[in-house]
Amino acid sequence: MRWVYASALSVLLVVELVGLGLFAKGFFPYKKSIPGFAGREDQPMDIGRGLNAPATAQHVNFGVSAEPQYDRLVLMVVDALRNDFVFGNESGMAYTQNLLRSGAALGFTAKAQAPTVTMPRIKALMTGTVPSFLDAVLNIAESDTSSSLKHQDNLLWQLKTHGGKEINMFGDDTWLRLFPDMFTRTDGTSSFYVADTVEVDTNVTRHVRPELERDDWGVVVLHYLGLDHIGHLAGPKSPLMRPKQREMDDIVRTVHGIVADQDRKRMAADARAKPTLVVLLGDHAMNEIGNHGGNSQLETSTVFVFIGSGIAGQPMADHGRNALSKLLASNVQQSSLVSTLALLFGVPIPKNNLGLPLPELLGGYSDRERLHMLQTVSAQIYGVVRANENNAVAVDLQQIIANPAVYAKADCSHIDTAGSQMQCKYEAALAMHRQASSNTDVSNVERAYYEFMELASTHLSRASSGYNLQLMTMGLVLMVATVLGFAVLCQFGGTALIHFKSRRLAVSLPAVGMWATYLLSTLSSSLIEEEHQFWYFWVQTLLALRLATNGGRYRTLAQMAAFRVVRAWNQTGQFWAGEPDVRQYLNAPENAWLVWVLAVVTLGAINAAAWALHRRYRRSVLWSRAFRGLLAYASVCVLAYHSDRSHEGLTLGVWKMVRACLPSDSARLAQSVYFATALLAATSCAGLRRAGAYVAPLDALTGVMPLLLLLSRPHNFAVFGLFFVICALFFPEVPANSQSRELLLPSRVLVIFALAHASFFALGNSNSLASIDLSNAYAGVSRYNEALVGVLVFIGSWAGPLWWAMAGLALVALETEGVRLQLQVRALLAAAHLWQASTLLAISWVATMMRTHLFVWSVFSPRYLYQIAWSVGFYLACGTVGGLMWVAAIVYIAHQR
Repeated sequence: MRWVYASALSVLLVVELVGLGLFAKGFFPYKKSIPGFAGREDQPMDIGRGLNAPATAQHVNFGVSAEPQYDRLVLMVVDALRNDFVFGNESGMAYTQNLLRSGAALGFTAKAQAPTVTMPRIKALMTGTVPSFLDAVLNIAESDTSSSLKHQDNLLWQLKTHGGKEINMFGDDTWLRLFPDMFTRTDGTSSFYVADTVEVDTNVTRHVRPELERDDWGVVVLHYLGLDHIGHLAGPKSPLMRPKQREMDDIVRTVHGIVADQDRKRMAADARAKPTLVVLLGDHAMNEIGNHGGNSQLETSTVFVFIGSGIAGQPMADHGRNALSKLLASNVQQSSLVSTLALLFGVPIPKNNLGLPLPELLGGYSDRERLHMLQTVSAQIYGVVRANENNAVAVDLQQIIANPAVYAKADCSHIDTAGSQMQCKYEAALAMHRQASSNTDVSNVERAYYEFMELASTHLSRASSGYNLQLMTMGLVLMVATVLGFAVLCQFGGTALIHFKSRRLAVSLPAVGMWATYLLSTLSSSLIEEEHQFWYFWVQTLLALRLATNGGRYRTLAQMAAFRVVRAWNQTGQFWAGEPDVRQYLNAPENAWLVWVLAVVTLGAINAAAWALHRRYRRSVLWSRAFRGLLAYASVCVLAYHSDRSHEGLTLGVWKMVRACLPSDSARLAQSVYFATALLAATSCAGLRRAGAYVAPLDALTGVMPLLLLLSRPHNFAVFGLFFVICALFFPEVPANSQSRELLLPSRVLVIFALAHASFFALGNSNSLASIDLSNAYAGVSRYNEALVGVLVFIGSWAGPLWWAMAGLALVALETEGVRLQLQVRALLAAAHLWQASTLLAISWVATMMRTHLFVWSVFSPRYLYQIAWSVGFYLACGTVGGLMWVAAIVYIAHQR
């Protein structure tokens, strides 16, 4: 029977993984793009060139349109540069603000689209497109080359090929992966070693003056990472943030000074020389805790600041505190950069661009030149429309030139199909342009072009393309088979779901209710964003049912009170993420002492719990002392690690004496914790009495805490302390008050299951990519390693669920032994996999139905990535493989003693 169960479980898991892989491959494709690179021959004829222009002409050379306004370009990308870091009252960028106030620079709030991580945003900035959501995953894979833009039209290729520019790059090595063979001189740095906030920028700055003072460059890209790393480590209110902003402002001053001096010399020596354009921008922003990846207002609000000769900013009469506040609301799309720079530098616009040119930067051109530029961008965008919309056909320019009045008066609002409506608006703009060839007021023509471009850009940015419905359907079929298989496994190989003889459910009504309501909640984008509310509700509901149906009322009331504190610790989700919570109070500089008091108390309580357990269950004094000694040492190392990384760390004289006895390097401290955790796992089963072997998982609850706390934020230490309190109050179990209430009594395992999911959100996580915390993912890691950092990120993010999973195992082990323990664990595994399989199926089905939904990339896709992590990382790797190995070890040791 045991081998039959193992074989059935293995087959079902393999089928589920295959189904998941097929669905993910169909759901996360690369977006469809027009192949090839734009050339000067793609420039449309100037439809407003006067009535004598030949009606049959289709193209003219690009060079007859307008001369470039700039010769050279400096792109200074400051990772995670939020708009208030530049335009806000608390900004440390005084020089940049003075340029904006005086009119020597133009500033905008540049809106990024989810996912707000570096690789997709660089793609958007250089191609003008909306990148595939899969790029958010590939963003962390430094070895990946499949996301390269080598064969996709982009601004850098156009500047190098048609502009004849030599391009150099210094900073984030993501540029090197995206643009292989593009740069002449480079110095790349890893963007994922977030523990470094100094050297990562120094390595860029040391190239600024030597490179800019040369005369052989055309484009220089500087990508600074330190500000983003500070956000990940300590948040936007970190004491390091303003000094870093001042550092970036000094770089702006240096760059501006060097290129301005060079421009004066170059333009005096060569009448054909043009000035240099400096663009300060961010790839994305950050939320209130310093992370990014989602689509909240804070994460998507970054900046464009254009600095250079010919920039016609509006000098501000008010130089007061709030002078730049209007720039916080002057929103433009990030994708606008591509078409704007292509026009300013006189190169073809990349074929897949969806960005609208910024009119504020086209003021130096004549009306005719400006209208031809808008016609050029509109023609390029209409090419993307035709590639994606079957009902959009080629525009007949001859007919428009011959009958402009007919097309200009066309009513496009009644057209139902998107492609035809966009074609109508494009033709109307061309006709108005033709009519305005001898008219001095061209504002209505410009407005018509922008209306078309905005409609097309908005529609195409949201359009779903490239889904492989065949693969998705195959994946769904396999998932349905998996759900049915796990249901059969539960019925015959574990705890029965239905009593066929009595024709009634064998599971409790709360379990059925929680399962059904969760599946229904996946239909709502708001409930996906606020999933924590579902789990908070069900934890308290299950505890309330236990309060009403068993005798342990005071203990249950205490559990409910403790969990109410837990849920107030970290506000998460989208709607209330910025609301006041315990975390904000603890992270205030004046309350730093309280963080360390709670940390010391929590670590002390953990060690005290280990001492109490050993006093009851341990026979061997040697093993007991070894375990407690290792736990105490690891706990002190955890405290030292976090204290060293904090600017408000422990400063007591006693602590300094303790700290002097520990490794001096933070990496060595973290490595000491890893080593101690391994030894704790080994000794947790050693020296136990035969009858007490089954308390090893309970012992491991304390042994694993140093590792989980090492990878958590210090303000969350006390949350784990509350987890211990809630867990301890489950022992011993109290039966139901009456047999009639038995179906309403949630089991302790069911409550722990709900607590495991709720704890994921209680520690500050959400279903947004922005909640992925990289702050401690490099603990003990000297350089970026994808696999190792990925494991540490998972453990840190799923620290709460992992702890509660071990708590559930401890509860089962304390109550059952030997064969009964194995049977109980098998039953629980079957039930857990039935839950996750049905959840995976539901979310996959919803993702399929919602693939054209407005929030498919900002809500449903991130949720699907999290479901993959839950299914593969938590339930399969940790719950099944890890859990079975641990139970097997316990049973083996028990039989040996």
